Amino acid sequence: MSLALIRRLFVAVPLFVLFLSGCAPNRVELPAYVPVSPSAGGSYMQRVFVLAPLADHRFRFFEYAPTGMMDTIGWGEGTGTLYTPQNIPGHVSKALVSQFRAYGMAVSYDPRIRCRIGGTPGHPAISVKGISTGLVLCGSILDYQFELDHPRVVFGFISTLDMAAGATLSAQASLHLFLVRARSGRILWSGVESSSRELRGVHPPHLKSQAVSYLDETLSRVLAKSARAMSGATE
Repeated sequence: MSLALIRRLFVAVPLFVLFLSGCAPNRVELPAYVPVSPSAGGSYMQRVFVLAPLADHRFRFFEYAPTGMMDTIGWGEGTGTLYTPQNIPGHVSKALVSQFRAYGMAVSYDPRIRCRIGGTPGHPAISVKGISTGLVLCGSILDYQFELDHPRVVFGFISTLDMAAGATLSAQASLHLFLVRARSGRILWSGVESSSRELRGVHPPHLKSQAVSYLDETLSRVLAKSARAMSGATE
């Protein structure tokens, strides 16, 4: 057994015991989303529209039903399940508005508007309440989560987590959006955009903060795809 491995076990075992004891809070804060600058030469839809609060359909697989895991944001081996006290649909909705505005799109956010998404995946039906005219962007969050896995150290028949070693961080984000006429509910455009990424060798400190930042970077890719797709279909 090498001296380096002994040192790693010396660090890993107490941290693992601390994790199991529940002494460390499994909560994480979502900082305000920072929009990414648009790429040169991009052209985006200039029509005025308003975003209704996105529904939380994570883990429901196109069932158009709310999730039962409202505050779950991530998990992983040696990490456990991570929660946030903040409202995830509100965070993602505001991120969309912030990013679309950075692209020069004329979008506002009105949390009083409600979109009811029904029908089937092949034939959705949408009704809008809280606004009588204009264009409304409705939709749902299909995926928005990260996974933070710590490696294991094996010595003989003993296996424990090495909390000080580089972890593997993955993030997934997916949105299902509909641009509709408020009065009639007619769908002018719809699309599902997703992004999934993985990063190895993530080291302390502030692993949770790194994970949240990586998740929002992944979300920014989804927002970029959505803005381009919607703009290309409606201009």
